[in-house]
Amino acid sequence: VFDYGPSFGQLNLMNVPAIHDRGNYGQGVIIGVFDNGFRLLNHEAFDTLRTRIVATYDFVDHKVSVVPNNPSTGFGAHGVVTLSALGGFKQGQLIGPAFGASYILARTENDSSETPLEEDNWVAAIEWADSIGVDVTSTSLGYLTYDPPFASWTWQNMDGNTTVITRAADMAVARGIVVCNSAGNNGFSNEHNTLNAPADGDSVLAIGAVSVDGQRASFSSVGPTVDGRIKPDLMAQGVAVRCAHWDNPTQYT
Repeated sequence: VFDYGPSFGQLNLMNVPAIHDRGNYGQGVIIGVFDNGFRLLNHEAFDTLRTRIVATYDFVDHKVSVVPNNPSTGFGAHGVVTLSALGGFKQGQLIGPAFGASYILARTENDSSETPLEEDNWVAAIEWADSIGVDVTSTSLGYLTYDPPFASWTWQNMDGNTTVITRAADMAVARGIVVCNSAGNNGFSNEHNTLNAPADGDSVLAIGAVSVDGQRASFSSVGPTVDGRIKPDLMAQGVAVRCAHWDNPTQYT
């Protein structure tokens, strides 16, 4: 039905075109995307999505706009690529699996530092999104190591019950929200898990990355959790993914 262009492979790996052919594009679902901001929402891949943005809020700088205050430094680029891979729509260029869904956008990540406050930002964001009626959250962020003088988490803390963000994520699932989170980009270890919180949550769908041929990407984090649960829960293409460009409204990357 659609011309997926270069985005066909990443969707076909998950049988998304077959779902689209049945008329399911995510209609009626509210998805919360939590990231480092969204610096270019006027990209052509968002032309139809913009009308279905339910709410936005920047929990870092405490404002409604999710364009970072200093976008010239590259802040907010990551949010553009993840949102476009999920909900973008431009025939022949990029079609996301849930291009028919409605969206809540939150900036919870501050690129200028790595501190526990970002976990608190995420918790505040999911409480806020829940009050609006969010059904699913998608977050390509994770927490393990912090800048001094803040104490970092360790792999032993990836037990599903320790970190603030993981406990909040599990609570959100208990209230009916599907919480999806990247497993992490810490690669493989023969000795222990390499997960980032909240991917260790027992109710969180931790998503790992595969290459175009379905093999685990070398950077993709692995379990098991400290209490022996298999992680990640699902895998999706995380290498050479077709996305909207963060600086040019008609280019892709």
